Amino acid sequence: MSKNRDGGGKDDEIIRASDDLLTSLSKDPTIMQSIYDVLPNQEKLQEARDRHRSLFHQVVDGAHDKEPELEAARNDHVAKMNLVTGMATLTGKHDPTIPQKLGLVHPLTGKRSPAGGLSVPENFRMVYEGRMIIARGSAVKGARSYEIWVCEGDPFTEANWRHHATSGKINRIEITGLTPGRLYYFRIRAVGANDSGPWSNFISMMAI
Repeated sequence: MSKNRDGGGKDDEIIRASDDLLTSLSKDPTIMQSIYDVLPNQEKLQEARDRHRSLFHQVVDGAHDKEPELEAARNDHVAKMNLVTGMATLTGKHDPTIPQKLGLVHPLTGKRSPAGGLSVPENFRMVYEGRMIIARGSAVKGARSYEIWVCEGDPFTEANWRHHATSGKINRIEITGLTPGRLYYFRIRAVGANDSGPWSNFISMMAI
């Protein structure tokens, strides 16, 4: 197998895998529809939210026998929210305004601090590994560590933010101690020997 100078040696492998996928889809056209059916629309998300809210209030009012139903409703609600926000984030690679309109990403006002010191950690993102949230980003020149701050309220109110974790590496920061079913906002900054850099964009994610 020949390789091009851009490292395209896997092209044949990708094309063969795509051929296999298309063959399977052609044999059973219902597969694609089943995939679409899993994705929640606004109506399905609203129904999941309403069921979750109703059961939550029932349990709070003393209906503790409903707790298993509440847990199932919570998990279903979170799963649907994550599907919607995940698809919106992926779509944002083609249209950045979509995740911004949903409040998933707050646009940055600048890349560097006023003094021209540490830069903003680029490619900041949050991903799930099982039920754990992992923060990742690109290393910043001159940084000795990185701070993750979290917000549970209005992310545009500075007083709502609090320090959550500090790490010497930015390629994998485990986020622990979160409450399942709660929506959080996260941001990161680089910390040097004598100063801290500007904040990244903030990202929202539901803990599971």
